[in-house]
Parts: sequence; C-alpha cells; structure tokens
Amino acid sequence: MEQLNTSISKTLYDQLADQIRYDIYEGKFKQGEKIPSEFELSDMYKVSRSTVRKAISILVQESLLEKAHGKGTFVSSATTRQNNSSFLSFTDNVRLMGQTLTTKTILVSHEMPTKGQQHFFNLSGNKSLLKIERLRYVDNIAICMETTWFTTAFDSLQTKNLNGSLYAILQNEYNIRPLTGSKTIELCYASSEESELLDVTRGSALMLIEDKVYDSTGNPLHISKQVVRGDKFKYALK
Repeated sequence: MEQLNTSISKTLYDQLADQIRYDIYEGKFKQGEKIPSEFELSDMYKVSRSTVRKAISILVQESLLEKAHGKGTFVSSATTRQNNSSFLSFTDNVRLMGQTLTTKTILVSHEMPTKGQQHFFNLSGNKSLLKIERLRYVDNIAICMETTWFTTAFDSLQTKNLNGSLYAILQNEYNIRPLTGSKTIELCYASSEESELLDVTRGSALMLIEDKVYDSTGNPLHISKQVVRGDKFKYALK
C-alpha cells in the first residue's frame, strides 16, 4: 500500500483521493463494489477521518464514488448524465488545467449509423456518417482516444488539418458554434486497441464519455466518444 507523503505541498486529502482514484482505474475496486469504510481508510493511511471524508467528497463530485445512506461508499456503477447549457470541450478542459494538448489524427472514414445515431441526426434511408478518430495527448502523454461522428454535410472536414481543435475549425471556417448538449460518463475497460494506444494494461478501467452536441441554432452537430485515462486526467464539468 502506498503511503501518503506529509512533506509535500499537496494536501493529504488530495493525495488520498488520487490513491483511491488510481485503485479504481487499476481495477482494485470494481464497479458497484464497496470501498473500505472511513475508519478503515483512516487507519490504513494514518490520516484523520475528516481527511478521508474530504477525499471521498472529491470522488463523489467526480461521480467515481457514490454514497448509500447506512450502507457505505461504493464505486459508481450507474452512468452519470449531464445536460449542459454551455458546452465545455476537451480542449477547454485541458486549458483549464493549465496543461498542453496535442492531437494526432488516426483515421477519417465513413460508416453506417447506429439506430441511436440515426435518431439523433434525424437521418433516414441509407445515409452514412463521417467518422474522425484521434489520439489526444496531454503534456505528451496519450490520455484520450476520441471518436467523433458528423453527418456527410461536413465531409469537407476530410481536407482540413484535424490535429487541433475541431471546434475552432467549425467556428472559423463554417461559422458554426457548438452551444448545448448532453454528456454521459461511465467506467469502461480498455480493449486491445485502447490499451496499446493509451499505454495501459488491457482491461484497465477507463472513463467513457459520450457527448451529443447541438449548434447555436438547435441543430444536431456531432456525437463524440472519448475513452480517457482517469489516472492521468481530471474531467471538469461546466
């Protein structure tokens, strides 16, 4: 068990939150599983129960943990959903953290939509979607595997440099601004491809974030799926 460090400026409750977060993503604590009690964590890490409560509160706010009255604290098993009145992109999140983001485009292709995608985009018939797959690095560490779907009205994106902010391209070249959307966040487990690209063990716990975004006129703009290393990145909700 990793001991907390009292000689550094980072608070003990932040260190404890980091350790529990790491244990969740490494699979030590599974979805729906009860974590040790406040008393047990206090004894394990030689910290006060108030420190434990602050650490747990941080992880509850991140939707990694959920408290059940009279039963204890559990790793979240339900999907977290959020409807956004203003939309915060991955680029904005990294900027808020004061970190450096770089992007590598892996593949641009077309594929047929799922029923859910067809419904969101109001598609009929045999219409395909533009699919953009990118790997995103924060401070030179691969953090996020991102897949974004647009209708073929945006096929000209294939000719653009996609190794940057898609929203900047949409605003500057299409005069389209993302405005509202819904976000779901849940745990997932690394596939063979994800483990290789994100440099994690296959089956490691990751954050799966899905966005459904509308533009400023209320039209469906895109769907994105982000598979994120939560041990290296904290996602801010706005």
